[in-house]
Amino acid sequence: MKGLQIIRMVSGVLAFSLMGSVGATDVTGLTTFVPNTPAKAEEVNGNFNAVKSAVDDNDQRITDLEAKLPDGAVSLSAFAFSEWTSSNSSSSACQELRILNYVYFDMYWAKSTSCSLTAPVHLPQGATVTGLSCLVNDELYGTAADSNFYPITLRQLDLTTATTNGILSTGTSSSDVGLQTLTATPFDPDAPELVVDNTQYAYTLMVTANYADDVAPAVEGNTLKLHGCKVEYTLP
Repeated sequence: MKGLQIIRMVSGVLAFSLMGSVGATDVTGLTTFVPNTPAKAEEVNGNFNAVKSAVDDNDQRITDLEAKLPDGAVSLSAFAFSEWTSSNSSSSACQELRILNYVYFDMYWAKSTSCSLTAPVHLPQGATVTGLSCLVNDELYGTAADSNFYPITLRQLDLTTATTNGILSTGTSSSDVGLQTLTATPFDPDAPELVVDNTQYAYTLMVTANYADDVAPAVEGNTLKLHGCKVEYTLP
């Protein structure tokens, strides 16, 4: 009778283990017990050791997988951005243009102005924002008609109050000539607003180009180019 109880116990453990290991490590090397015959201790222990080995292996695989999951990013090409304006005027001094792999502003009608672009950012629920970067090209830095990109901002729109809050910005404007990456890391990585809550907020990026008053609007709008941006995050 005791041998039969051991057989039933071993069978239950094996069934549970095998159900949980579908698509993972198989349990091999098991002893098959025959009804109404004694179960030897070494055979029972051998079956338990085989199950333990498979469970330990699957546990390590899960641990390794979890270690790989938390880091991620959402990347946006320049073509994801749209012209942003604070006015409902049908005409705008800032006309967004797309060419090749970048966007810029047609400055034909304006100078000494700031022009902005925005794009929605779809981040995983519960993720924590850890970084922000944008690839830009500033061909005017250090010239007489010096213009630049403002610090680029990740913004949070409250879907209940319609208020907008900047939660992360690049530390500097473009401060070199040519292709460069503007980057930002949170001053306080534990700030609650850095935890994505899609149930209450929508998230957008804002990129602003600031044109000096001595820029030649007919020819120099495309001297400030946006190529794309990336928002990095970790998962809980």
